[in-house]
Amino acid sequence: MRITKNLRPDQENITRFVTVLGSGNVVLSTSKYARPSFFILAHSFIRDYIEEGFFKKEEVLIKILEEGGFPTESGPINAMLNDQKKSREAAEVLINAAKQWQAGDEIARSEVGWAASEYTSTIRQHLERLKNLIFPLLEQTISIDDEHKLSEEINKIIFEGALKDGAEKQIKTIEALEEELSDWR
Repeated sequence: MRITKNLRPDQENITRFVTVLGSGNVVLSTSKYARPSFFILAHSFIRDYIEEGFFKKEEVLIKILEEGGFPTESGPINAMLNDQKKSREAAEVLINAAKQWQAGDEIARSEVGWAASEYTSTIRQHLERLKNLIFPLLEQTISIDDEHKLSEEINKIIFEGALKDGAEKQIKTIEALEEELSDWR
C-alpha cells in the first residue's frame, strides 16, 4: 500500500527517537548523568516532527476513515485521537518539568522521568495501532485511485509547516540526542 510506504520513513524516525528518549529515561532513573537539556531538545523533535508533521499526516488518514463510515467517538479513530491527546499531554508535562529541572528544581527530575516513560509507551502503542489496525482498515476502505489521492495529500503536508525543509533537521536532532546519550554512559 502506497500510504504505508509513504509513512514508513516517519515511523522509522519516530521509532529511533523513541528508542533514544527511552534510553535517556533509563539513564535519568539510574544515574546523575542525565541533563534537562536532553529532554528539552527531545521535546523540540516531538513538537516539530511528530505533532506538526506526523500527526498532521494522520489527520488525512482519520478523514478517510470517517468518510468510510467509522465513528469518531469510538473505534479506531477514537483510539488514534486518544493516543495523540495522551502523547501531547505527556509532551507538555515533559517540557514543563524539564524547564523546572533546568531552573534548579530537582523534584521536577522525577516528573521528567514519568513524562518520558508515558510518552514513549504511548507512541510505541500508537505506531503498533497504525501498523496492525489503521493501515489494514484503510486498505479495505479505499480504492486504488483514492489511495493515490491520499498519498498526494500526505506528500503535500511534507512541504508545509515544520517539515517544509525536509526531515534533515529532525534527523540531526535525533543524532544530537544519541550523541549526548553516549556521553552519559
